[in-house]
Amino acid sequence: MKYVLCVAFFAMAVLAAPSPQEILKPNLTIPGDNSHPAAVIAYNQDGRFLAVGSTDGAVRVYDARHRESIAWLTQTLTGHTAPILAIGFKDTNTLVSVSLDQTTKLWDVTSGKLLHSTQLDFGKQLVPAIAPGGEPFLAGGTLKQVRLWNYQTGALLHSFEANDSSVAALAFTPDGKLLVIGTTKGVVRVMDVAAWKVTRTIDLDTPVRSIATSLDHIAVGYFGGAVALLDFGDQPEVPEVDTQSGAILALAFSPDGEQFAVASADQTVKVWDMKKLKLLGSLDGQSGEVLSVAFSPNGHEIASGSADGTVNYWTVQQP
Repeated sequence: MKYVLCVAFFAMAVLAAPSPQEILKPNLTIPGDNSHPAAVIAYNQDGRFLAVGSTDGAVRVYDARHRESIAWLTQTLTGHTAPILAIGFKDTNTLVSVSLDQTTKLWDVTSGKLLHSTQLDFGKQLVPAIAPGGEPFLAGGTLKQVRLWNYQTGALLHSFEANDSSVAALAFTPDGKLLVIGTTKGVVRVMDVAAWKVTRTIDLDTPVRSIATSLDHIAVGYFGGAVALLDFGDQPEVPEVDTQSGAILALAFSPDGEQFAVASADQTVKVWDMKKLKLLGSLDGQSGEVLSVAFSPNGHEIASGSADGTVNYWTVQQP
Protein backbone atom coordinates (compact mmCIF):
# COMPACT_ATOMS: atom_id res chain seq x y z
CA MET A 1 0.00 0.00 0.00
CA LYS A 2 1.32 3.48 -0.85
CA TYR A 3 0.55 6.84 0.66
CA VAL A 4 0.70 9.84 -1.61
CA LEU A 5 1.33 13.38 -0.43
CA CYS A 6 1.08 15.82 -3.34
CA VAL A 7 3.50 14.14 -5.75
CA ALA A 8 5.60 12.10 -3.32
CA PHE A 9 5.12 8.54 -2.08
CA PHE A 10 5.37 7.66 1.60
CA ALA A 11 5.81 4.45 3.50
CA MET A 12 3.35 3.15 6.04
CA ALA A 13 4.46 2.39 9.60
CA VAL A 14 2.03 0.03 11.32
CA LEU A 15 2.19 -0.26 15.07
CA ALA A 16 0.41 -3.09 16.86
CA ALA A 17 -1.55 -2.05 19.91
CA PRO A 18 0.21 -2.94 23.16
CA SER A 19 -1.59 -4.28 26.19
CA PRO A 20 -3.66 -1.59 27.89
CA GLN A 21 -1.81 0.25 30.66
CA GLU A 22 -5.03 0.84 32.55
CA ILE A 23 -8.69 -0.12 32.31
CA LEU A 24 -10.97 2.54 33.73
CA LYS A 25 -14.55 2.06 34.82
CA PRO A 26 -16.80 5.08 34.19
CA ASN A 27 -17.25 7.56 37.02
CA LEU A 28 -20.80 8.08 35.84
CA THR A 29 -23.16 6.32 33.48
CA ILE A 30 -26.34 7.96 32.19
CA PRO A 31 -28.47 5.06 30.94
CA GLY A 32 -30.08 5.14 27.51
CA ASP A 33 -33.39 3.68 26.44
CA ASN A 34 -32.08 1.75 23.41
CA SER A 35 -34.26 3.79 21.05
CA HIS A 36 -32.35 7.07 20.71
CA PRO A 37 -28.57 6.77 20.10
CA ALA A 38 -26.29 9.42 21.62
CA ALA A 39 -24.99 10.35 18.18
CA VAL A 40 -22.97 13.50 18.94
CA ILE A 41 -21.45 14.97 22.09
CA ALA A 42 -19.71 18.25 23.00
CA TYR A 43 -18.39 20.20 25.98
CA ASN A 44 -18.71 23.96 26.24
CA GLN A 45 -15.62 26.12 26.52
CA ASP A 46 -15.35 26.18 30.33
CA GLY A 47 -16.31 22.53 30.79
CA ARG A 48 -19.45 23.25 32.77
CA PHE A 49 -21.91 21.85 30.23
CA LEU A 50 -21.90 18.56 28.34
CA ALA A 51 -24.38 18.44 25.46
CA VAL A 52 -25.62 15.21 23.86
CA GLY A 53 -27.50 15.16 20.56
CA SER A 54 -29.74 12.21 19.80
CA THR A 55 -31.63 10.70 16.91
CA ASP A 56 -34.94 11.74 18.52
CA GLY A 57 -34.16 15.36 17.56
CA ALA A 58 -33.45 16.48 21.13
CA VAL A 59 -30.28 17.86 22.67
CA ARG A 60 -29.84 17.10 26.36
CA VAL A 61 -27.55 19.34 28.37
CA TYR A 62 -25.88 18.12 31.56
CA ASP A 63 -24.02 20.03 34.25
CA ALA A 64 -20.59 18.40 34.17
CA ARG A 65 -19.67 19.93 37.53
CA HIS A 66 -22.38 17.89 39.27
CA ARG A 67 -21.52 14.56 37.74
CA GLU A 68 -22.23 12.66 40.97
CA SER A 69 -25.68 14.24 41.31
CA ILE A 70 -28.89 12.49 40.33
CA ALA A 71 -30.24 15.76 38.91
CA TRP A 72 -27.44 16.12 36.39
CA LEU A 73 -29.70 16.93 33.42
CA THR A 74 -30.21 20.71 33.23
CA GLN A 75 -31.98 21.21 29.89
CA THR A 76 -33.69 19.21 27.17
CA LEU A 77 -33.68 21.28 24.00
CA THR A 78 -36.54 20.30 21.71
CA GLY A 79 -37.58 21.86 18.44
CA HIS A 80 -35.88 19.78 15.78
CA THR A 81 -38.08 17.26 13.99
CA ALA A 82 -35.38 14.87 12.81
CA PRO A 83 -32.12 13.37 14.16
CA ILE A 84 -29.34 15.66 15.39
CA LEU A 85 -26.31 15.50 13.08
CA ALA A 86 -23.91 17.88 14.82
CA ILE A 87 -23.62 20.13 17.86
CA GLY A 88 -21.05 22.68 19.01
CA PHE A 89 -20.73 25.65 21.31
CA LYS A 90 -20.47 29.08 19.72
CA ASP A 91 -19.56 30.49 23.12
CA THR A 92 -19.84 29.39 26.73
CA ASN A 93 -23.65 29.53 26.85
CA THR A 94 -24.70 29.32 23.18
CA LEU A 95 -25.14 25.92 21.56
CA VAL A 96 -25.45 25.30 17.82
CA SER A 97 -27.37 22.23 16.65
CA VAL A 98 -27.71 20.86 13.12
CA SER A 99 -30.48 18.43 12.24
CA LEU A 100 -31.60 16.27 9.38
CA ASP A 101 -34.72 18.46 9.33
CA GLN A 102 -32.40 20.87 7.42
CA THR A 103 -32.28 23.51 10.12
CA THR A 104 -29.61 24.90 12.39
CA LYS A 105 -30.67 26.27 15.75
CA LEU A 106 -28.94 28.42 18.37
CA TRP A 107 -29.85 27.83 22.02
CA ASP A 108 -29.14 29.49 25.34
CA VAL A 109 -28.21 26.42 27.39
CA THR A 110 -28.65 28.15 30.74
CA SER A 111 -32.29 29.03 30.09
CA GLY A 112 -33.11 26.47 27.41
CA LYS A 113 -34.41 29.27 25.17
CA LEU A 114 -34.28 28.96 21.39
CA LEU A 115 -32.41 32.03 20.14
CA HIS A 116 -32.44 31.55 16.39
CA SER A 117 -33.39 29.04 13.70
CA THR A 118 -32.14 28.93 10.11
CA GLN A 119 -33.37 26.80 7.22
CA LEU A 120 -30.71 25.14 5.06
CA ASP A 121 -31.31 23.14 1.90
CA PHE A 122 -28.75 20.36 1.94
CA GLY A 123 -30.91 17.40 0.91
CA LYS A 124 -31.48 14.06 2.59
CA GLN A 125 -27.88 13.47 3.67
CA LEU A 126 -25.19 15.57 5.30
CA VAL A 127 -21.73 14.93 6.72
CA PRO A 128 -21.41 18.01 8.97
CA ALA A 129 -18.75 19.92 10.89
CA ILE A 130 -19.32 23.07 12.95
CA ALA A 131 -16.43 25.53 13.14
CA PRO A 132 -15.25 26.09 16.70
CA GLY A 133 -15.40 29.55 18.22
CA GLY A 134 -17.09 32.67 17.01
CA GLU A 135 -17.20 32.23 13.22
CA PRO A 136 -20.70 30.95 12.26
CA PHE A 137 -19.45 28.36 9.77
CA LEU A 138 -21.03 25.01 9.01
CA ALA A 139 -19.26 22.69 6.57
CA GLY A 140 -21.35 19.95 5.05
CA GLY A 141 -20.58 17.07 2.73
CA THR A 142 -23.27 15.76 0.41
CA LEU A 143 -22.13 13.02 -1.94
CA LYS A 144 -19.00 14.43 -3.67
CA GLN A 145 -19.59 18.07 -2.74
CA VAL A 146 -18.44 20.06 0.29
CA ARG A 147 -20.29 23.29 1.05
CA LEU A 148 -19.67 26.03 3.59
CA TRP A 149 -22.60 27.94 5.05
CA ASN A 150 -23.10 30.77 7.47
CA TYR A 151 -25.36 28.90 9.88
CA GLN A 152 -26.87 32.11 11.26
CA THR A 153 -27.97 33.60 7.95
CA GLY A 154 -28.23 30.43 5.87
CA ALA A 155 -26.00 31.96 3.18
CA LEU A 156 -23.98 29.52 1.09
CA LEU A 157 -20.42 30.87 1.16
CA HIS A 158 -18.39 28.31 -0.82
CA SER A 159 -18.56 24.90 -2.45
CA PHE A 160 -15.98 22.34 -3.50
CA GLU A 161 -16.20 19.19 -5.59
CA ALA A 162 -14.34 16.14 -4.27
CA ASN A 163 -14.42 14.40 -7.62
CA ASP A 164 -12.70 11.17 -6.56
CA SER A 165 -15.50 9.83 -4.31
CA SER A 166 -18.12 10.72 -1.72
CA VAL A 167 -17.34 12.77 1.38
CA ALA A 168 -17.08 10.50 4.42
CA ALA A 169 -15.89 12.79 7.24
CA LEU A 170 -15.11 16.44 7.95
CA ALA A 171 -13.30 18.21 10.80
CA PHE A 172 -12.18 21.77 11.47
CA THR A 173 -8.93 22.43 13.28
CA PRO A 174 -9.39 23.87 16.80
CA ASP A 175 -8.64 27.39 15.53
CA GLY A 176 -11.16 27.02 12.70
CA LYS A 177 -8.61 27.99 10.05
CA LEU A 178 -8.40 24.62 8.28
CA LEU A 179 -11.02 22.10 7.23
CA VAL A 180 -9.97 18.48 6.74
CA ILE A 181 -11.98 16.42 4.24
CA GLY A 182 -11.90 12.62 4.05
CA THR A 183 -13.53 10.57 1.30
CA THR A 184 -14.77 7.03 0.83
CA LYS A 185 -11.86 6.39 -1.55
CA GLY A 186 -9.33 7.30 1.13
CA VAL A 187 -8.28 10.75 -0.05
CA VAL A 188 -7.69 13.36 2.68
CA ARG A 189 -7.60 17.05 1.75
CA VAL A 190 -6.67 20.05 3.87
CA MET A 191 -8.66 23.17 2.98
CA ASP A 192 -7.65 26.71 3.93
CA VAL A 193 -11.04 28.05 5.01
CA ALA A 194 -10.37 31.76 4.45
CA ALA A 195 -8.93 31.24 0.96
CA TRP A 196 -11.18 28.22 0.29
CA LYS A 197 -8.24 26.48 -1.32
CA VAL A 198 -6.89 22.94 -0.92
CA THR A 199 -3.36 23.20 0.46
CA ARG A 200 -2.55 19.52 0.83
CA THR A 201 -3.79 16.20 -0.54
CA ILE A 202 -2.93 12.78 0.92
CA ASP A 203 -4.04 9.55 -0.75
CA LEU A 204 -4.31 6.91 1.99
CA ASP A 205 -5.89 4.37 -0.36
CA THR A 206 -8.18 3.17 2.46
CA PRO A 207 -11.79 4.37 2.92
CA VAL A 208 -12.11 7.01 5.63
CA ARG A 209 -14.69 6.52 8.38
CA SER A 210 -13.90 9.35 10.85
CA ILE A 211 -11.55 12.30 11.34
CA ALA A 212 -10.34 14.45 14.23
CA THR A 213 -7.77 17.23 14.33
CA SER A 214 -5.46 19.06 16.71
CA LEU A 215 -3.44 22.12 15.73
CA ASP A 216 -0.61 19.85 14.57
CA HIS A 217 -2.09 16.48 13.68
CA ILE A 218 -4.92 14.66 11.91
CA ALA A 219 -6.28 11.32 13.09
CA VAL A 220 -8.07 9.26 10.44
CA GLY A 221 -10.22 6.32 11.49
CA TYR A 222 -10.78 3.32 9.24
CA PHE A 223 -13.54 0.73 9.01
CA GLY A 224 -11.10 -2.05 9.94
CA GLY A 225 -10.23 -0.61 13.37
CA ALA A 226 -6.95 1.17 12.57
CA VAL A 227 -6.10 4.86 12.89
CA ALA A 228 -3.65 6.75 10.66
CA LEU A 229 -1.81 9.78 12.08
CA LEU A 230 -1.00 12.65 9.74
CA ASP A 231 0.95 15.88 10.23
CA PHE A 232 0.06 19.21 8.67
CA GLY A 233 3.68 19.63 7.63
CA ASP A 234 6.11 17.40 5.78
CA GLN A 235 5.90 13.76 6.77
CA PRO A 236 8.28 11.01 5.59
CA GLU A 237 5.87 8.24 6.58
CA VAL A 238 2.32 7.84 7.84
CA PRO A 239 2.13 5.78 11.04
CA GLU A 240 -0.90 3.65 11.82
CA VAL A 241 -2.00 2.10 15.09
CA ASP A 242 -4.21 -0.98 15.18
CA THR A 243 -6.57 0.03 17.92
CA GLN A 244 -9.84 -1.89 17.85
CA SER A 245 -11.63 -4.71 16.09
CA GLY A 246 -14.54 -2.63 14.79
CA ALA A 247 -14.93 0.45 12.64
CA ILE A 248 -13.60 3.67 14.16
CA LEU A 249 -16.79 5.70 14.53
CA ALA A 250 -15.40 8.74 16.35
CA LEU A 251 -12.10 10.33 17.33
CA ALA A 252 -11.11 13.20 19.60
CA PHE A 253 -7.87 14.95 20.56
CA SER A 254 -7.19 16.31 24.02
CA PRO A 255 -7.06 20.13 24.12
CA ASP A 256 -3.25 20.13 24.22
CA GLY A 257 -3.06 17.62 21.36
CA GLU A 258 -0.96 15.22 23.42
CA GLN A 259 -3.56 12.43 23.53
CA PHE A 260 -6.31 11.11 21.30
CA ALA A 261 -9.35 8.99 22.08
CA VAL A 262 -10.67 6.34 19.71
CA ALA A 263 -14.30 5.17 19.79
CA SER A 264 -15.26 2.00 17.98
CA ALA A 265 -18.15 -0.15 16.84
CA ASP A 266 -16.64 -2.92 18.98
CA GLN A 267 -18.01 -1.05 22.06
CA THR A 268 -14.61 0.20 23.24
CA VAL A 269 -12.89 3.54 23.81
CA LYS A 270 -9.10 3.66 23.94
CA VAL A 271 -6.77 6.55 24.76
CA TRP A 272 -3.37 6.97 23.10
CA ASP A 273 -0.29 9.10 23.63
CA MET A 274 0.21 11.09 20.42
CA LYS A 275 3.99 11.51 20.54
CA LYS A 276 4.90 7.97 21.56
CA LEU A 277 1.89 6.31 19.88
CA LYS A 278 1.54 4.36 23.11
CA LEU A 279 -1.75 2.99 24.40
CA LEU A 280 -2.44 4.71 27.72
CA GLY A 281 -5.60 2.89 28.68
CA SER A 282 -9.03 1.51 27.83
CA LEU A 283 -12.28 3.07 29.01
CA ASP A 284 -14.66 0.34 30.05
CA GLY A 285 -18.44 0.39 30.43
CA GLN A 286 -19.89 0.67 26.93
CA SER A 287 -23.05 -1.26 26.20
CA GLY A 288 -23.28 -0.55 22.48
CA GLU A 289 -21.37 0.81 19.52
CA VAL A 290 -19.61 4.01 20.58
CA LEU A 291 -20.76 6.79 18.25
CA SER A 292 -19.23 9.88 19.86
CA VAL A 293 -16.37 10.86 22.15
CA ALA A 294 -15.04 14.16 23.56
CA PHE A 295 -12.40 15.48 25.95
CA SER A 296 -13.30 18.15 28.48
CA PRO A 297 -11.54 21.52 28.00
CA ASN A 298 -9.08 20.78 30.82
CA GLY A 299 -8.30 17.36 29.33
CA HIS A 300 -9.06 15.56 32.60
CA GLU A 301 -12.40 14.05 31.59
CA ILE A 302 -13.66 12.05 28.62
CA ALA A 303 -17.31 11.49 27.72
CA SER A 304 -18.75 9.08 25.17
CA GLY A 305 -22.14 8.36 23.65
CA SER A 306 -23.32 4.93 22.53
CA ALA A 307 -25.82 3.53 20.06
CA ASP A 308 -28.14 2.48 22.89
CA GLY A 309 -28.28 6.07 24.16
CA THR A 310 -25.91 5.52 27.08
CA VAL A 311 -23.52 8.33 28.03
CA ASN A 312 -20.38 7.44 30.00
CA TYR A 313 -18.01 9.79 31.79
CA TRP A 314 -14.47 9.09 32.99
CA THR A 315 -11.85 11.03 34.91
CA VAL A 316 -8.48 10.29 33.35
CA GLN A 317 -4.96 10.83 34.64
CA GLN A 318 -2.63 13.03 32.65
CA PRO A 319 0.77 11.43 31.77
